[in-house]
Amino acid sequence: SPTSPGNRFSGILLDSAEVLPSTNPATAGQLVSKAGLERSMTKNKRRLMRGDEEQQRPYKRATRPRALSELSEQVVSRLRRSVVFLASFDGDTKLRECTGICIETSCSDSEATILTSRRLVPPTWPASLTIKVRLPNDQIVTGWIEDPGIYVDFFIVNIKEVSRVDATSLDRDIQFEPHTKAAAVCRCFSSGFLTVTSGLNLASPTSETIVSTCWIHKAGIGGPLVDFDGNFVGMNSSRTKMEKTAYVRRKQILRFLVFHGMVSVKEGVDDATQARINSEMKAIRPSLDATSIARLSESRKGALSEQVLARLSKSVAALASFHGDTKLRECTGICIESSCPGVTSFLTSINLIPLTWRASKITKNLKIKVRLLNDETVTGWIADPEIYVDFFIVNVAGVNATHVSLDRDMQFEPYRKVAAVCRNFNSGLLMDTSGVDLASPSALPDQTMFSTCQIDK
Repeated sequence: SPTSPGNRFSGILLDSAEVLPSTNPATAGQLVSKAGLERSMTKNKRRLMRGDEEQQRPYKRATRPRALSELSEQVVSRLRRSVVFLASFDGDTKLRECTGICIETSCSDSEATILTSRRLVPPTWPASLTIKVRLPNDQIVTGWIEDPGIYVDFFIVNIKEVSRVDATSLDRDIQFEPHTKAAAVCRCFSSGFLTVTSGLNLASPTSETIVSTCWIHKAGIGGPLVDFDGNFVGMNSSRTKMEKTAYVRRKQILRFLVFHGMVSVKEGVDDATQARINSEMKAIRPSLDATSIARLSESRKGALSEQVLARLSKSVAALASFHGDTKLRECTGICIESSCPGVTSFLTSINLIPLTWRASKITKNLKIKVRLLNDETVTGWIADPEIYVDFFIVNVAGVNATHVSLDRDMQFEPYRKVAAVCRNFNSGLLMDTSGVDLASPSALPDQTMFSTCQIDK
């Protein structure tokens, strides 16, 4: 239709829909229908209404009742009795809030320990900090953190008056298959409601990326990640932009607790395990009686011949970590083949360096000394320390040592006699203790193995 001089635009009637120019600058010059504009405004109105509801109920998106119903009643009941909510306060001002789970430790019967995220407390750590814990029975108690400086990824919060809280054990060495269903558990501080989100555990035994697809609210950080049988997989540590949740593995948490004496290490084996060992040893070596089995399992010092010790002495070294002139840890290591020219590599334990040391701190401030056969002490380094989980590779330059090959695919008979070898860092002496390899023929490749050889720290 013709445009009148006083109008900037004209309406065009086309298929009974009035068409208007777009009000979006990005689509200037384009035309939209009036009906389409009304539909868009209606959608925006609904979106705003949903936003208001979510602000009033901030945990609704994380609730997902369908995920809670996927778990059995027994699993949900156990989680209700062990999952708590924590909040940090500066006076009456709430600072942070996280989920936590009560775990078994060596604390007294009148106390309980709560595993939660390091994010519970701001880095500034106010002088008037208090920690409140909401228990499953809606009781709110005060908690505290002993030696907060030793923690990196999580905190252990201690509380009293804990008769109605069940503790979860972390020493069940369960192997979790990758890409299996898992659930992230959260408890709301204000309401006390337990919420669960389900997803997949994306971490494999060899994976460096430890995440799941369980979406969690910010307050769910610190809560447990469990499988659908309720077994503890790890602690949810942070959210990612890709709607994945990073978590700290159970094994890493347990290793930290053992080192700091928060859990007691079980000595020996239980009756059921010993009965299985005896049965399998008898099947492998029918001539052995119970007395012979007990004698084989006994750990003894000085069992290796002088010839074997002479060969090992050329490969076994003592290592120690230092911060300035202060010795932190010491371990034994063995020289292994290296593909780097001019570099000698030693395989040693992850315990050579305190768990509280971050990778950047290791490369900048830590010094590693290696004591060799001839009592020479050289300085070593660890390349890419963040890639290791159970062991370290320490490199030294300009050293001649006899390396041990790891690519000889030998089949070891189970329950055979073995020896553990160590070298003392201060004296340089080489020592050995004998025992029996307890690895079962049915053990999984990534399962933790044991022997009866007793060693010093």
